[in-house]
Parts: sequence; structure tokens; C-alpha cells
Amino acid sequence: MDIIEFAEQLDSEIKSEIDKNGIEDEHIRKELYKSELASRIIEYMIDNGEVGAPELCRFQKTKARITAYDYNSDAESLDLFYLIKADNLASNINREKIHKGFEYLVTFYNEAMESKLFRGQSIDINDEISEVADLIKSTRGKINQLRLYIITDGLTEPSSIPEPEESEEEEFLYEYNVWDIQRIFQQYQINSGKTRVEIDFQNLFKRELQCIKMVDDNPTVDSYLTIIPGTILASIYKRYSQALLEKNVRTFLQFKGKVNKNIRKTLREQPNMFFSYNNGISTTASKVEIREMGRASFITKIYDWQIVNGGQTTASISALMNDKKVDLNQVYVPMKLSVIHDKPNYNSIVKDISTFANSQTAIKNSDFTANDPYLIELENMSRNIFVPGNNYYTGSKWFFERMRGQYIDCKEQLNKVDSDAFMRTYPKEHKITKTDIAKIESAWNRTPYDACRGAEQCYKLFATSIKRNRPLVTESYYTKLISKCIIFNKIDEIVSSQSQRGYKAHMNVYILSAISYLSDGKLDFNYIWERHKLQDELIAKIEELVPIVWKHLTSTDMMTTSNVSAWSRKTECWDKLKSKLTQTVKLHACLEQPDYYSSNNTSGDNNQQSIVNEMMSIESNYWFSLVEWAKSHNSLTPMEIKTARNYGTYKSRGKKLSYKEAENAKRIMDKAKENGFEE
Repeated sequence: MDIIEFAEQLDSEIKSEIDKNGIEDEHIRKELYKSELASRIIEYMIDNGEVGAPELCRFQKTKARITAYDYNSDAESLDLFYLIKADNLASNINREKIHKGFEYLVTFYNEAMESKLFRGQSIDINDEISEVADLIKSTRGKINQLRLYIITDGLTEPSSIPEPEESEEEEFLYEYNVWDIQRIFQQYQINSGKTRVEIDFQNLFKRELQCIKMVDDNPTVDSYLTIIPGTILASIYKRYSQALLEKNVRTFLQFKGKVNKNIRKTLREQPNMFFSYNNGISTTASKVEIREMGRASFITKIYDWQIVNGGQTTASISALMNDKKVDLNQVYVPMKLSVIHDKPNYNSIVKDISTFANSQTAIKNSDFTANDPYLIELENMSRNIFVPGNNYYTGSKWFFERMRGQYIDCKEQLNKVDSDAFMRTYPKEHKITKTDIAKIESAWNRTPYDACRGAEQCYKLFATSIKRNRPLVTESYYTKLISKCIIFNKIDEIVSSQSQRGYKAHMNVYILSAISYLSDGKLDFNYIWERHKLQDELIAKIEELVPIVWKHLTSTDMMTTSNVSAWSRKTECWDKLKSKLTQTVKLHACLEQPDYYSSNNTSGDNNQQSIVNEMMSIESNYWFSLVEWAKSHNSLTPMEIKTARNYGTYKSRGKKLSYKEAENAKRIMDKAKENGFEE
């Protein structure tokens, strides 16, 4: 696939997505196209690791415009994005348009900071753009860089991008960036495994790396020690990001724009000591070119370069590349390079090097890598269970993407005939990722405030829960999970078609939580799975909930903060919505699954279930009161006090207790009562 074919595919996918909404108004279709295009470009930027979790917004007046925004407190950066739609597929965007786009963003920032943004504009005070303006004002004196991004489906010239510059008050740095169709296509190739990291130091940086080779007779691996300048390492990471770290077992939650505070402190205050303080990076390659000069050896080129240990160091240095407080010219990083010659076992050797290189620091369970048994079991289910007969998708399956880019990679490795067959078996609308599952399960378990924390944070919470309460992945579990996905997708479709603007992601998870709450989690999932559609009564209930949830999330009378995103992440937001839902008619009985409890009681032990039910009936206030009493009477151990507090938090979040947790809760409660606790 070349860049034109990629642009055509992207265009076709976006138009197909819009067609699903059945909207014919040309103006609305154009706006939806821009929104979907911006969303997809930003998704590639997230894959690259350059940005964290940007949120779409839309504001346009004569001189101030914006398409999306992001804020990273760790990196002390504010990111503003503006979309320029190309006139034709992959056509050129001239320098004037690029510079005008940056001017729009700078004006937007300045007017928001000076409270001039809404002058002469009829904008509802509850519109999400006011939230962006408030955020910008709150960043005064708290950012080191204002990163401005032009995103476009056209082609641009690198020379059209301005150099970084100081703000007038020298409080922060303006950094100008462009993500065009060429950059997007490159990331697509990285995702699908088409791009290899090949570094030609002489051509790219006008220098070579002096090295020492370990002298041994190992036919499998050649080992080298060298020192790489911080400026070069940062530039390479800026260009390749995720592709450079894909073999690093700890990069999953570490390269998303998070800067280690200790590394940052050293880089800012003692850059010349970085070499002494830092353990360096461990890397692998399939081939290396060496230039000999007398007794000295120099690395000139590296093929298939991977950083298997030191991803945090690399990402941190790159994140501070334009920080005015950091002089990377004084930064040098120790580097070990293992060149692997055993081609048949190349991947397994890289994996072993990565694992052992990281063994000095334990990998936390919250990292929840793609090789976790739970994810592998879900993947196996998705590859073997067909969609039931008597519906449009008969003969197809759902594709659970255990690793990012897996769907694209599987498809691109096939010839045309097999690729078409793959798409029939795994239609794109049946692809689901682990972060999708985390969001949907969090919403169904009635913790929408966790689902609103962003994909990575939500996944981290979900992963921790899975590690603690390992579910048994049976066919019944899998089909029930897919049924929830079908409900969520229908909610997304209905919300997209409504007139309310903004906060769709927040709306979706709160509506799914509301459906779970109203049905007490007892929907007839068999009906949904067998037919791959929702009952008319359930669709009607979703449509009824849309204006209720919208008003709840955006009403200033209800909110405890003017920031909708922050409001949606509060447990109070969900608690107040539940009180409203009690006034809403419960779902019709025909939607419920009568044997819900019997089919989900995997223990088969009525006594165990009764203990779980007893402990689940205790309100959170009871546990919090017990904690305060125990602290004042010194009658429970610190661990028991912490555990009791956890049970109170679980209850307030609607989390179910396992039998083991319920048994422990009962033990702590009985111990407290024996020592004199009375509520």
C-alpha cells in the first residue's frame, strides 16, 4: 500500500462511518467528516506516544480556532490542535495555510487567557469550549511548553514549520508541530509492522558512535558498549517513538507522555551528571555497520534498532527536548547494543534480553501486558466462536485485538483474496480492543466515573481488578461480554445521531451504566448475542435516557465543578444520576434474563453466596464508621483498617465482592463487634 491508497482507504472508512448515521444534510456530513478525521489522526498520534489523551472540541471565529486540546501536568505542557482539511486526497497544503493555522491557535490561547474568547460570540456557557478556556487560564505559570499542532490529511513541506520560540514573558516555549498524511501513513506502517528502525548516524547526525566490542566466541550475539548523546537519542525517539520501544516489556503504560520526576530534575539541574546518575539503555539490533580507524571502532549504522530497557529514560529525555531549562548538549547516555545473528530465534532472543534487562525492577501487575492469560483466553474465544445464524453477520467472528495494531497486521500479511476473506470473517465493526473492554466493563459495573478517566487510566484500574478477581473466561462469559459491546455500540450510534453536541464519550458510558442500574444487570444477553441486535424496548429506553444524561452532565445546577470532564469523574456525579433514575420506570420484564443469578453463580455453593450477599448489603458508611472507631480504639491492625476502608470504597463504587473478600470482610466486622464496635 502506498500513501495514496492509504489516503483513499482512510477517506472510505470515514465516509462509511458517517453513512451509518443515515444523515443526508451535506453541511452536517462535512462537519462529521472533519470530526471523524481529526479523531483518527489523533488516534495515530496517541499510538505514536507523542500525545496523551487529547479531547475533541470545536470553536471557530474569524481569528481564533481550535479542533482539540490536551494537558499533561507531568510534562508541564498544554497542547492545542487545529485541523486543516485538504481540498483533494493527499494534496499539498501550502505554507500560508499552515502558518495561518498556527495563528488561529495562538489567538485562541491568548483570547482564552485574557477572557476575550467569547466576545461577540453567541456560545452557551455550558458549551465544552468554555471548559477549554477555563483550563487554559488555570495553566498560567504552570507550563513549560505550549505545543501547537496542525493536523491534516494533506501533504506539507517540513520547511513550513516554524522553529520553537520563547513566549514574550519567557515563561514557556512555543513548539510548532505538523501531523500530515505522510506522518500518519508512517505511523500506520509502524502499527502494522512495516517500518523498521534503521539509524544512519553519519547521514542523519553527522557523527558516529565510538564503541567497544566484547571479545568472545558467541555465534548468536555480538555485544557493544557505547555512549549516545542526549540530543541524538531524543531526535530518534521523536521520529520513531513507539516503534523504537515495541520490544520493551515495560513500555505499555510508560511512553504515553509521562516524565519521570527524578530524571527531569537531573536533566534540568545537573545535566552534566546524567551519565553518572543513569544506568543507561539496553538495545538490540539485527545488524550493525562498524568503521574501523586504527584501534578505534565506530558504529555508523544500526538496523532494526530496539530499546529493550531504558524506555523511561529515552521518553523523558525526548519530552524535555525543547524545555528551555534543559541543555541536552551536556547529556550523554550509556548504551549497550546486542546484535543478534540467530535469525530463526531472533524474536525469542530479543524477548529474553528484554525480560532479563528489566528484571532489576519488578514489573507491576498494573502493567497488565498483552501476554496476560486473561487476554490470551479472550483472544482464543474470539478466534473460535462464530456469530450465531439467522442474522446479517452469520459466519463472521469478533476480533479481539490483544496487541495494538494486531488487526491491521493480520490483514496486511495476506494476499488480496485472503484479505477479502479475512474482512468477511472479521468485519471492522467487530474489532474490539482491551481498552474498549475496560471502558465497557467499568460502565456496566456502574463505575462510569472510572470509565471517564481516559482509556489508559481506565484500563489500568480494570487490569488491577482482573488481577485481583480473575474471571473464568468461558463461552458464556465471552458472549455476554460481546453483548455488552453491542449495547455500547448502539448507544454510541444513538448519541451520535442526537442534536446534543459534545461529551459523547462521557454520555456513552453514563448511559450504559444507567441501563445496567435500571436492569439490575439482568438483561437478556442471550437474545442480544443470538440476534446481534437490541430489543425495540431497550432502544427506546436508551433514546429516553439521552436527554436525561445530557442535562445531568452539563447542568450548572447539578455540577459541583464547571468542568464537565472533571464532574463526570466524580462518584458524586453517578450518585446524583442514580437518584434521578429511581424516578424513571424500570426496564420492561421481557428484557431481563430470569436465570441470571443461577447462571452466574460459578461457585455453586449457596452458603458462600449467602456470605457474599450479606456483605454486599452493608452500606459504605458502615465501613467508614468502623474505620474511624478502629483508629480511635486501636482494636484492628493497620492492614485490617485499610482493608475495611477499601470495602467501603468498593461499595460506594458498586463493585461486587468475591467470596474471599466477603469472607475477610465478615471476619473484620465480627472482630470489631467483639471488641465493642456498635454502629
